[in-house]
Amino acid sequence: MASSFNKVILMGNLTRDPELRTAGANGMKVASFGLAVNDSYRDRSGNVMERPVFIDVEVWDKQAENVAQYLRKGRLVLVDGRLQMDVWEKEGQRRTKLKVRAATVKFLPQPGPQQGQPQQDSPRQQDAQDILPF
Repeated sequence: MASSFNKVILMGNLTRDPELRTAGANGMKVASFGLAVNDSYRDRSGNVMERPVFIDVEVWDKQAENVAQYLRKGRLVLVDGRLQMDVWEKEGQRRTKLKVRAATVKFLPQPGPQQGQPQQDSPRQQDAQDILPF
């Protein structure tokens, strides 16, 4: 078999709050969230256009617990992981969905407050940036 490479690095904003659940008999934690990443391109007139790309992300174990505890919709993150294909059958038809299985999720700082506006991060989110190793 020929060698292959499966690596994904994405930076974007959460489209929804992470959902934490327990998977399998061993009680492993898994968190799922959506990520929006902007895709820039030039149209036929040469104008730079942007369109969002929506990606489902899954993270496991202790990082899943941290993601569920500290991240909320709109938060900027850097995801490092690999592509994974889920396959199932529904109403007799085979279904597939491509998602990212994250190895690490790095919490990125939010843009600073603009003139006269209060900072958006809660103290809980600021603490998470200081204590988490990734």
